[in-house]
Amino acid sequence: MHIELRGVSVKFDVIPALSNINCILPEGQTTLMIGVTGSGKTTFLRLLFADLLPASGSVFLNGQNTSIMKRSQKHELRRKIGIIFQDCKLLNGMTVFENVMTPLVVTEYSTKEMDNRCLEVLADIGISHLRNKYSHELSGGEKHLVALARAIVHKPDFVIADEPTGNLDAESTIVVAEALQKQAEKGTTVIISTHSSELISCFPKAARIEIHNGKIIKSLSFASKTIQ
Repeated sequence: MHIELRGVSVKFDVIPALSNINCILPEGQTTLMIGVTGSGKTTFLRLLFADLLPASGSVFLNGQNTSIMKRSQKHELRRKIGIIFQDCKLLNGMTVFENVMTPLVVTEYSTKEMDNRCLEVLADIGISHLRNKYSHELSGGEKHLVALARAIVHKPDFVIADEPTGNLDAESTIVVAEALQKQAEKGTTVIISTHSSELISCFPKAARIEIHNGKIIKSLSFASKTIQ
């Protein structure tokens, strides 16, 4: 997926959250967005699935300006995106298996194909033993792994991961990193927001964007570029 931000600024009331962001993210590769809590990372990510529109400037996803997209276009776009939310957003009253299956319900998969795909992803991440548990029975780390499985089960074109290793130990952090790297190797565009040095070290060749107080202060572009 091609992603470009041109002169993007976001304000909440009169408080600036992002200021004059200009960048192009590399297609089919991994980009790390690095910054401390409150630097604007989550706001940036919300722009990338049209959950938030810029106060000024434009966000283009596959050439479409999100500010003028119709609701149906946004809905279709989001079907191609897998999102790992910082707070996981698992659905209460559903098992892990049912949570992971939710992105497949609107696809053309048969019931058998959906079942097989869910089982495959749960096994890849190493959480098959959790499939019949409910969200309230999971630890914080387990919830993050389930959120990861749900984000990639439908083979998205673009994966957004907002602090995907919160509450995870070092071993589980590696599991998440490997799963996200596999997505990039398949040609998926992956952007990871993090301040975890452990997770950052897992992606030595990823493009990097450092953000501070709503501004890009550094862009290390192995394949990406920052518009001057």
